[in-house]
Amino acid sequence: MSTNENDNAAEMVPRFEAINRQQLVLRPVDIEALIEPHHPARNIWEFLGELDLSPFAAEVKSVEGHAGRSAWEPRLLISLWLYAYSRGISSAREIERQSLYEPGLQWLTGLQVVNHHTLSDFRVQRGEALKQLFVQVLGILHLKKLITLERVTQDGTKVRANVNKKTFTRESKIRAHLQLAEQQVQEMEAAEEQEKRSRQAAAKKRAQRERQEQLRQALEEVQRLQKQKKWEKNKPCQASVTDADAQFMRTGDHGLAPCYNVQLTTDAVHGLIVGVGVSKDPSDAAHLMPAMERVKQTLGRYPQEVVADGDYTNRESVIAAAEQGVDFYGSWSVIDGKPGHGIEPDFHPRMFTYDERRNEFICPEGKRLTYRTTQRGPGGAEGHVFVARKQDCQACPKRAQCTPNNRMQKHGRAIRVRLEDERVERFKDKMDTAEAKAIYRQRSQIAEFPHAWLKCKLNFVRFRCRGISKATAEAFWVCLTHNLQRYFGLQRLRAA
Repeated sequence: MSTNENDNAAEMVPRFEAINRQQLVLRPVDIEALIEPHHPARNIWEFLGELDLSPFAAEVKSVEGHAGRSAWEPRLLISLWLYAYSRGISSAREIERQSLYEPGLQWLTGLQVVNHHTLSDFRVQRGEALKQLFVQVLGILHLKKLITLERVTQDGTKVRANVNKKTFTRESKIRAHLQLAEQQVQEMEAAEEQEKRSRQAAAKKRAQRERQEQLRQALEEVQRLQKQKKWEKNKPCQASVTDADAQFMRTGDHGLAPCYNVQLTTDAVHGLIVGVGVSKDPSDAAHLMPAMERVKQTLGRYPQEVVADGDYTNRESVIAAAEQGVDFYGSWSVIDGKPGHGIEPDFHPRMFTYDERRNEFICPEGKRLTYRTTQRGPGGAEGHVFVARKQDCQACPKRAQCTPNNRMQKHGRAIRVRLEDERVERFKDKMDTAEAKAIYRQRSQIAEFPHAWLKCKLNFVRFRCRGISKATAEAFWVCLTHNLQRYFGLQRLRAA
């Protein structure tokens, strides 16, 4: 290769733009241009501008004409939390961090940064004002015919508590920790009298008092659980020393973890949440009518129809719904009951015939069962017990098929006939119809969709707060975010 060719090759070396990360850049920022006209942050801000947010300002101490730093506007703090939840962010520290660069948060704050302590306190310290805000939003949705209360669904889901399993302990250990905490508080108070009080000492004392209160709550909770325990009385109950309200519950992945039971009432027309409740009771059995009462308090009346699964369907719920004029659709899994272990189907209680004149039952082998007593079951249900003579059953050739486990010490075969309330009978007859079954089949797609949305879209899989009152406030924030997202989506559909 000639010298000229080498020079030409050297001149063809690629040239790239250099990146200088050490320089300082001063550039203008048009805050209004950070987000588009229909950005979620802008929609939330404009929607809140139509509401009465004065309850949130009731406890603000900063006032015009007096010294002190100005407080953040409630409209801004509410918008920050709703927008953050809509993006799956539930951490106050993460909101503060992303406010430095995320366009929606920058637009809301005007390029300022709200301290995470302010955000965290605001989320849990405005419980009543938050409920009033939830009611206001439902009122607007109701006026716009997006909520009708013609039919609602009721369903619950388990959301993990912000607590470690290792914090659960027995009453004896809780008492020991509480005694130690009380001793430490007394020592701090004695030292405070001798030395000058400092901010650091005050913070330590406040933390110790909070620890003491948590231990007291745990002690009360473990005592309550022990009193309510119906089996294995000798096995001691446990409670968490950091969140006494959290209870071990079965989760959707078939695990066992500290959780809260979040109850949602959903309007069937557009899937909007009209009722929110948080409970530490793992069972859904007693939550139907309290949920209907919440709907009445919020919107002024009961829904016309409610659909719920078998966990809510019991005698008490059916009767209570009928008393309030709510048409209940549910799944009653067991109506006739089981015949008993080892009893052949031919000797099921329904195979016995009733002699009304003598008030006796006649078994398939022709032997008579006379009235013995009346038993009361859960919810006040009555059952009449009829028994056969011991001699008749001992000599019966079908004894092994009819009463294999009866040792004939007092009497022969016994059957229990339940006398059901007429409202329960009407419910059972209704649920046997094709129309009622068609209504019940719609339950899952309406009732379970909000739970899936909250957990998948809003990342509501674990509470950030501790204690049932704070957890309830957090559930309201998440459900309010869901309703506004649904509302904005419906508005876009109507405009299209």
